[in-house]
Amino acid sequence: MAGVVGGCVRTLLGHQCTVMRSQIDGVLMLTNALSPDKLGGLERYVRELSAHLVAKGVPVTVLTKQVQADHPLEEIGSDSVRIIRQPVPDKSRGTFALQYPAYVSLGTLRHTRGLGPGWILHGHYALTSLPLVATRRPYLYTFHAPVHKEVLSERGDSYALPRPVQSAAVAAVRTAERFVVARATRSITLSRFMRSELAELSAPAAARSEVVAGGIDTVWFCPGPRHRSEWATPAAPLLFTARRLTARTGVAELVEAMPEVVAHHPRAQLAIAGDGHMRDVIERQIRQLGLEHKVVLLGRISDVELRDWYRAADLVVTPTQELEGFGLSTAEALATGTPVLVTPVGANPELVRDLDPQLVAEGSSSGDLARAICQLVDQPALLERVRRDARAWAETRWSWDRVVDRHLEIYRDQVTR
Repeated sequence: MAGVVGGCVRTLLGHQCTVMRSQIDGVLMLTNALSPDKLGGLERYVRELSAHLVAKGVPVTVLTKQVQADHPLEEIGSDSVRIIRQPVPDKSRGTFALQYPAYVSLGTLRHTRGLGPGWILHGHYALTSLPLVATRRPYLYTFHAPVHKEVLSERGDSYALPRPVQSAAVAAVRTAERFVVARATRSITLSRFMRSELAELSAPAAARSEVVAGGIDTVWFCPGPRHRSEWATPAAPLLFTARRLTARTGVAELVEAMPEVVAHHPRAQLAIAGDGHMRDVIERQIRQLGLEHKVVLLGRISDVELRDWYRAADLVVTPTQELEGFGLSTAEALATGTPVLVTPVGANPELVRDLDPQLVAEGSSSGDLARAICQLVDQPALLERVRRDARAWAETRWSWDRVVDRHLEIYRDQVTR
């Protein structure tokens, strides 16, 4: 007791009383890109987390890169989130991956300098957060995915590195990630699977990490009218997936599964939302398999269209082949009341297995997907039960109110250290 009183006396003399401090002055999020500048799970997660924190009365600034030259360098969004965009080199340059860290490091150091102890520094991307290692300031880090596996390995999607440089770049990013997670006061992962990936980088960081499931807007993603487009009206079943068109997300395997699905269910149709560097490959695959009237590529769609497709589908499929730190599309679809079939890869099984184990395919191959789809479609009573239960399942686990409240507890613990 005497120590606490003495500490507060020192506060009156101009010194910080960390024992009693619980005020969060603000949160600085450090990330690579932000929605809607770039569409993706990480980008949406950081934006929505920031917006819901602001709604709870916590000021949030997001430090990110300028994706397009016409995006303002600084603005206050309609959700009251302050956004600071840092100019970076053109991604088409062969030296982009080498120049990018220098650009973001200078920006991170400039914008964190002078922030008081009541500010929470919360990193979401390793290269943007790396400068914090040198500042010795405490920071939190959400480990969404191992960047050296997920981003640099997808050369056609983002980076134009010569092949001899690729392996060195991957190793350098892995080292940077290891420094960032090892130095963080605490790490957050969105799933138990991603905590195991964190352990590969740093066992101590994983030991002091906490699993806080990803958040979704359960007010927006909710059951509603199941309106279908003219193309989708005759489908039985109507399958839907929302995925980046990359090898990791499994869209090619899902398309490859469709001939077998159609053989068992001739009226089956598949709609695919999303874009990516494999679009031409998948378009060619659809033609080669004779699926032009069975599979449609929707490209990028609006949130309204996304919700409508989730609602309209008889079954959403998440055919992940690698990683998947949370399973945003899986959670969103369940929130609209639609059953979701997933592969036994990444975090997706954590989201659906306890709802019904048959929602997890035996494997991730096209054959595994085809068999699992047919088995589910052949059990309408099971799908109807999942449809009844899915909404409550999602709302009690992934609503932003729950996720933000847990973040606030972690933030308050951070400022009292």
